[in-house]
Amino acid sequence: MRYFTYELISAANAWGGQSVAERRKAEARYASAFEKYKEQLESLESRISGDAYAFFRYGFGSEGLHDARLLSLCAGDGLDYLADGQEPFLLNRRRLSVVIELLNYEQNAHYNFDLRKVNRVTCDLFVEDERYAKSAGDLYTYELVGVGDELELGLLFASGATITVQFGRLVFRKKRLKRSYDLGEMYRA
Repeated sequence: MRYFTYELISAANAWGGQSVAERRKAEARYASAFEKYKEQLESLESRISGDAYAFFRYGFGSEGLHDARLLSLCAGDGLDYLADGQEPFLLNRRRLSVVIELLNYEQNAHYNFDLRKVNRVTCDLFVEDERYAKSAGDLYTYELVGVGDELELGLLFASGATITVQFGRLVFRKKRLKRSYDLGEMYRA
């Protein structure tokens, strides 16, 4: 994560019991990082769809993915290949792709990031906090940055886990869900 590090986000969230002055400094550091992030994001506007740009530029709060949950992370050369014996898997003709699916905190929106022409995938699912021993935990933050002619999507979880993918093309989808249960039911044992 280039702009939103674990230390920056956790300090701005007041984890660690800092004083009011320390929290204000942390919030100011976060605001500064966010302004720098928005500046570099503007240079990416022509390289991604309008919906993707609007999400990364304005998708915060109830329209964002803070505290979202990772539903799936899939990587492979044949994510769209049906292995049924009917068609050959064409060797050396496919490129690695990655699909990341997330459910927002309110559980009323499903996000799909289909990353194509992938050159690098880095996952560090090391968990420092025992509360997250069985999951990646809540999504702290995310960022989309340019790396030369490519893009990089970074995800940072409250557990300290990170996922970064460097890729050439983003297909972004967001689907609204009609939740038929009370939000508090997500805490059932």
